[in-house]
This record gives sequence, C-alpha cells and structure tokens, in this order.
Amino acid sequence: MRVAAIRLFRRALLGSLAPRTRQTVRTAAIAVVSALALVAIFHLAKLAEHPVSENTVDVSSLEAKEQQAAAAALAGHGVLKTSGGKAVAPPGAGEDWRGGQEFAEAVESAGGIIPVAHMKDLQTRVRIAGRKVAIHPILKVPVDGDFLAQDIERIRQLNLKESRPANSTEVEKTLDLVRQKVESDRKQLVSKSLRMWSSGDTPLRVLLVTTWRSGSTFLGQVLANHPGVFHHYEPFSPRGVRQVRSGRDAFQAQQLLHRLMDCQFAGQDEYLNYTHSHPQDMLGHNKVVWDACHVGPNPNACFNASFLTRACQMFPIQLVKTVRLRLNLTQLFLNDEKMNVKVVFLVRDPRATMSSRYTSVSWCSDKPDCSSPEVLCSDLQADLKVATALKQLYPQRFTIVKYEDLATDPQPQINNLMNFLGMEFSQEIARFVQEHTQEDVNNPWSTKRKSSDRVSMWKKQLPLQEVHTIQNACESVLKTLKYEVIGQ
Repeated sequence: MRVAAIRLFRRALLGSLAPRTRQTVRTAAIAVVSALALVAIFHLAKLAEHPVSENTVDVSSLEAKEQQAAAAALAGHGVLKTSGGKAVAPPGAGEDWRGGQEFAEAVESAGGIIPVAHMKDLQTRVRIAGRKVAIHPILKVPVDGDFLAQDIERIRQLNLKESRPANSTEVEKTLDLVRQKVESDRKQLVSKSLRMWSSGDTPLRVLLVTTWRSGSTFLGQVLANHPGVFHHYEPFSPRGVRQVRSGRDAFQAQQLLHRLMDCQFAGQDEYLNYTHSHPQDMLGHNKVVWDACHVGPNPNACFNASFLTRACQMFPIQLVKTVRLRLNLTQLFLNDEKMNVKVVFLVRDPRATMSSRYTSVSWCSDKPDCSSPEVLCSDLQADLKVATALKQLYPQRFTIVKYEDLATDPQPQINNLMNFLGMEFSQEIARFVQEHTQEDVNNPWSTKRKSSDRVSMWKKQLPLQEVHTIQNACESVLKTLKYEVIGQ
C-alpha cells in the first residue's frame, strides 16, 4: 500500500515535467545517492581502523613511572584523555596515577632542559590509535623518532656542560676575564684608592655585622660597587636561620671567617657545596667574578676552590657581610693589627626589623632566633655593650651605623662611612645610591627602596598591641639607641 502510494506520487510529480527535465532529475538523484553512499563507506572504514574501544592511549607496556610521564606529556596536567577530552587512568595505574604532573613540573623548573634524572622519561614511547609514536615531553605532541633522538643528544650535551667541573684550562681563561676587568676598573680610580693595589700591602678586611632585615644587603651592595671589593656574602648561610653566639659554633665560624678573609677556599667543603647549590645568593653579589664565570668557557669555574682563591686575591678589599655572627666574636680580628680589619656594626629600630620579618619573609616565622622580639633585643643589648667597649679600644677600626641615618640622608652618610674605611666614594657609587634610595621595588630581597619612607613604615604595618609587645621586650635597646617609644 505504502509502495503504491509512493509510485503514484512519483508519477504525479514527474508526469508534469517534460521528458528531458525528468531525465535530468533522475541523473541528479542518482549522483546524490552515490555521494552519500561513498561518505558512509569512508566513515565505516575509519571506524573499523580505529574502533572506539581503542580511542585512548595504550600504555599497558610501560612501567608505572613511564605511564605517569606519558600522562604528563600528553595532557600537560598529569592525566590521559580520550579524543572527546574525558580524563582516564592509564591501565594498571594506582591511586597516584596523576603523579605525571611531577615530570611536567621538573621540565618547567629546569627551564625547558630535561635533567639527566629524567632522560629515561624523555624516551618514553606510547601507542596512539594502534600506531607507535614518540611524545615530545616539552612540546607535548607526537614527533618523529629521529627528531626526538636529536633532541635527546642535544639535551645530553647541555647536561654534560652544566654538570662537568671546570678543568684547569677553563679556570685559567675565566681568571683572565676577571683580571682584565679588575685592571680596567682600577684605571677609573684616583690615586688614593690605587695605593690599595700596591704589591705587598695587606688587604683591607671589612666586617659588616648586623641581623636579619636591618638593611645590610643594601649597604653591602653599595660597598661592593667599589671595584676593589670582593664580597663574601653571608658565609654562615649553611647554618640556617640561627645565630652564632658562642661555643663550638663560634670557634668554627671564626675559623671560616679567617680563611675567607685570607682568600683560602680549599677545604671549605660545606661552604663550597652550599655555594654550588645557591650560586646567585652566594656569588651573584660579586659582579666581576660572576660575569666572568658566565661569559667564560664553563660557569662551574665559580665553584672551583683554586679559582675562587686566585680571583679573590686580585681584589685589595675583602668585604664580609653577615647577619648571624654576634659582635663579641669580631674582637679576635680587631685585636690582630696585622689583619687590617675594620668592623661596621649596623643597627636598626627593632620594631622596624620585626615588622620587616613579619611582612616580608616566610622563613622567619618558625625560627626563634628570627621570630622572637625578645631574642632579637637580647642579642642587640649584648651587642651594644660590646660596641661601647670596641669603640673605646679600636676607635680607628670600629664604627656604628644606624639604618635610619642611612635611609634619611644616604649620600653623606655613605660618603662618611667610605672615608672611615679608606675607600673612594666615586661617581658610580653615588649614582648607585641615588638609584637605590629613590624607587620602591616590591620584592623582599630588592635593594631598591624609597629609603626615607622605610624609616617609619613599621608604624603602619604593626598593630598597636604588637608595637607594645616589642617595646616591652626592647625597652633597654630603644633607650640606648635613642628611639622614640610610642605611648609614652
């Protein structure tokens, strides 16, 4: 019945058309049906080649760690995905299958260079839609095997260069770069400072002693801008966030200090290992040496004891900046006139120091030597008693500098300090001081500060109750240093 109705409809529709028109309609209909049939056949063929059940990444042959690496490489977020974007776990993976993110983070932290430890992951192979391909761990796309092999070799060479210690030839070439820069900078100085480089003269040793968050990084950088300065930055950093006051710690610290001020790095394994793992912190403040190591044939020259000893000896001024050594431990060096030591004791309002510790850094909060105002002011009170004695005993080699004086009137204060040390206050240093005291950079380690605003910033940052707590713990110190007490 239905077929008869369709035939009647077709005859009625085509019967009204001319014979030539009817033939054209039939031809067009056949063409459309043929095209639809071809499309259907094509899709059926693709479906047979890539069935839905295989539309995930087959990593069943990989070990657990390689599964995680493949996950990170494919999805970038430690997950595998189907073509529709649905996340799936790799076959055989446990609860921690999302751990592939660990590999992706390692790539990112290495700055795009795969560490040697992850070289095996770089060679991971996975099977996508039945076809074996390589996944590039950085680009996260399927790549040709030959292309990936070339990348592996390139990264291996980079790793070798980064990890290989500097040989003697590389050390000598890097020392030549330091020597050339020192000679060039020396020619910019006037005769008074040139005498420091006289053959046989004892180097000037400067100890900058203070505590955390007291402005010592800025003052140390000012002094280090003098071309004759080799800057020993925080040599007691390996000891962590704690003070060196007495006992075995004090004896070992004095030994290290003596060796560093004498440019003897051999045998200082703890110091050198820490420097190797924290290069920017420990050596980045020695711009001439730091630049030479990175321009030279092997940056690892900077961690070579022989290189550091010989580079250090090119500079007539040895500057040590420390925030962990208490002042009583410096008398040993002041008492030895042959060492030519001068001590600069930098002090700051303890309320400002504690405010900076509370608001600028996180590592201080759970360390009593740093987080406690009682400990801070107990150390300061003891230091101030020692300072009074040292000022009387060594008036030409010991001085006290207040942070607030530096901050409110930096140019003349630094000029006076450098005259005390016998160092030239050059135009370059004056320019550095100007640039670093007129602009704020929001970074706890930045030395660019609008310094005059920093003097009283603690009044805005500290709650009144906290101010009173610090004042109660620091009453004697505030009185000795003649700081105004709030609420009295």
